[in-house]
Amino acid sequence: MMYSLNVNSIRSLITKRGKSALSVPDLPKYTREQLDLRALNLSTDLLKGMGRSEIAQVRDNGDKVGCTCLMLSELTPLDLSGNKGEASIDRMHRVIIAGSVLGCNAVSMSIKSPDTDDAFDAVAEYMKSVLERADTMDINVLISPHAGLTSDPDRTTDLVKAIGGFRIGTLPDFQAAHESGDAVHYLRRLTPYATVVNASTLAFEEVEPDDESMAAADGLSGLDALAAELEAMDDAAPAKHVGYELEPMVGAIKAVGFSGNIALDYRGEGDGTLGVLQTRDAIEAALVSLAES
Repeated sequence: MMYSLNVNSIRSLITKRGKSALSVPDLPKYTREQLDLRALNLSTDLLKGMGRSEIAQVRDNGDKVGCTCLMLSELTPLDLSGNKGEASIDRMHRVIIAGSVLGCNAVSMSIKSPDTDDAFDAVAEYMKSVLERADTMDINVLISPHAGLTSDPDRTTDLVKAIGGFRIGTLPDFQAAHESGDAVHYLRRLTPYATVVNASTLAFEEVEPDDESMAAADGLSGLDALAAELEAMDDAAPAKHVGYELEPMVGAIKAVGFSGNIALDYRGEGDGTLGVLQTRDAIEAALVSLAES
């Protein structure tokens, strides 16, 4: 598995003012240098007001530092079941073009639609038009979960099959999996159709070093005591995720043979950069625990 940054995790750095603010073209360098990640995922609202040459600059900056844009996400749910379907298709065509300029291999979208048989058929037909444009640009289209037609994982996989083609897929999300009531089933059903899994997290609490590790510093002084304390902190367990357990979710995507990209998406308060690092550490710890069990 590989990791990428969901840029929404550090959105506060982009929207703040002053010398420490990040611009969108700065994101690849920040992602590579501060998070040691080689890929990022952008949302379309961050490109607002940017022309083709400015969007291409994001791609070029990524090429220079070895950090590519993996996926472009349309966050506004698009109505594909009624008379707004044609406008939604046009919107996705523009998203696909922007994704191509960025050098992405995927775009994602969420679908606004009631869960009825007629709506299901209409969405499938509209999505085939979206896939035609995606195919010409060698880009995959991933369906992100949303209330209504795609809230149920089984219904979503049925929709993917009805649309057909090898460029249509899913974008499973940890928080959505938890809210479904059966996270393991949710992820086991959707992940086989995914090239990216959104590892969303909400909050972390630090785990204190155990008494035995800290006892190593007893009787020491000065730099020796400091070195022993730092070593004990390094040996401490990674921060614990608060809100839902990550290990069963990581186990679910591993169980179905997922080998794609895990997008680190910290949605909590505080330092987004730290939250992303904690998310990666927690997932790595889950993988080690699963391998040992």
